[in-house]
Amino acid sequence: MHILLIDDSSSTRSLLRTLINSGQAVRHEISEASSGEEALQKVGSGAIKMPDLIIADINMGGMNGYEVCREFRQRYGGVSDVVPYIITVTANEGVEVINKVLDAGANDYMPKPVNVKILQVRLRVAERLLAHARPQGGGGDPRQTFIASAIEQSDAPIAVVEAGVAKSSFKIEYTNAAMTTITQYTQEQLLGKSLAELESWTPEFLQLVLASVAQEAPLSHVPLWSRIQQDGAVYLSFYPVRSGNEPVTHYLVIHHL
Repeated sequence: MHILLIDDSSSTRSLLRTLINSGQAVRHEISEASSGEEALQKVGSGAIKMPDLIIADINMGGMNGYEVCREFRQRYGGVSDVVPYIITVTANEGVEVINKVLDAGANDYMPKPVNVKILQVRLRVAERLLAHARPQGGGGDPRQTFIASAIEQSDAPIAVVEAGVAKSSFKIEYTNAAMTTITQYTQEQLLGKSLAELESWTPEFLQLVLASVAQEAPLSHVPLWSRIQQDGAVYLSFYPVRSGNEPVTHYLVIHHL
């Protein structure tokens, strides 16, 4: 992705630049601007190409983060409010501030000081949404944006887990917001955890899932007694995520409560 950092603190921009590409095999392209005015001028003149993602501080001299969001949406929003994807950075996490940020056109926010794990999660989410908003061939497809939004906002807890033949850890690589309602964890905290361990899968259930994974086959409506659901069984559906003729390495897991 091409990421534009907008912050009037050079040290903050330098820190973000380091954190963004920390430990990444594929490095992001990063541009910088010391103010909202500079960012708009450089993008408008072509000195900086249109970014895929903007990370903007809220409290800046001159144009603040709210105004930056509104101006980019008005000038470059096009058919989608996902392009460019805008993340604001704020030291205040109050509901009023968050609502004001989102109303201004931001897609997400991060608290200060920026945590590298939270930042990397935000970037992965942005990449997924941008992949749908900007399909190959250019131009936004509103249907793809709707599908991505529908999954994220679904009442059914959904996770994508690593589950290939060589790896059976069931490490969580994505969850929607509903997964937080059946665990004590936030979406960020769920990433990297084993779904099998989190939900206390029995050895018998684990073997049943592994047998399906070995065949790259779906497995639907299997009862599971889990510590996260105290009143009864949880039913899960496992669907392999396919990419052409490549081996299946991930499964989409839907919880039916």
